[in-house]
Amino acid sequence: MRTIHNGSGRKEGSSLRQDGRKEFGAASRRVGGGASMVNPPALRWMPRGWALKIAAVTFVWPFMLALLRGAPTDALALAAAMALLFAGGEAVARGCREEVEREGRTLALSETPWKTLAAVAVGVAAFLISLGAAHDGVLMAVLFGVLTGGACALTYGLDQRIDRRAIEAAARRAGLRGRDVIETLEEAHRKVRAIEEAARGLHSRELKARLDRICGQARTILRQLEANPNKLSRARRFLVTYLDGTRDVVTRYAQQQKDLADTPLAANFRNVLDTVERVFAEQEEVLRRDDQLNLEVQIEVLETQLKREGVH
Repeated sequence: MRTIHNGSGRKEGSSLRQDGRKEFGAASRRVGGGASMVNPPALRWMPRGWALKIAAVTFVWPFMLALLRGAPTDALALAAAMALLFAGGEAVARGCREEVEREGRTLALSETPWKTLAAVAVGVAAFLISLGAAHDGVLMAVLFGVLTGGACALTYGLDQRIDRRAIEAAARRAGLRGRDVIETLEEAHRKVRAIEEAARGLHSRELKARLDRICGQARTILRQLEANPNKLSRARRFLVTYLDGTRDVVTRYAQQQKDLADTPLAANFRNVLDTVERVFAEQEEVLRRDDQLNLEVQIEVLETQLKREGVH
């Protein structure tokens, strides 16, 4: 089995055994045969913040004029303002995307207040333009900055605040600490985002679509766990095994896809995704029915499969 080194120097399996395809197919039928496939809706997110980026571009000409007339202070203020406006646009886009990703999640927690940072960046940009380029007074520049930052906040909104009462209530029902529940679920969501990031580097539209479905299923499962944290202990090992395994194998495949194209390993990679997709669908159905089925046997079988396929 071929191995590669990750960033920490730890060896990890990077190949999928050709002869494992039959084993995977049989085992996946045993484990996931009773579940129906779920096709989650695509992420409802459109790029936001373009107005701020366009506003940054409009100051290119004044910046050039400041350079030509030998006004370094004006040029520096305009350059900083353009950078802040562009960064604000990026922050708004990131904040809107994460807001959609957290839609319906009662225990959602934003790691970074992107839209709030965007409003601050836009306000500072307006202050620099007023004070440094337009040569307004300090009070006028401060007022202009506050009004512009406030307009940004009104336009795009601020970051959602977490409902700590809902966290504590859900945690008490599960006999857990609210912070522990949040950290566990947020870690799982980070892994889903890592899978999406790796999937963007794939050349195959088919594989991208399958991974989009898998990530949608994962988020549905996490929302179910957020609504019922008492199921967290029963699903944690399952989710960790598959989220970690899927993230690792997709990342490595994306790095080597040119070499693996039209090879048995490429077909085996598709079989791995098929197994993961089936099992995620079954886990979602089990949680929806509030079934008390013991998943330990399934987990052990699937862990063995992942080890055979080079995920661990």
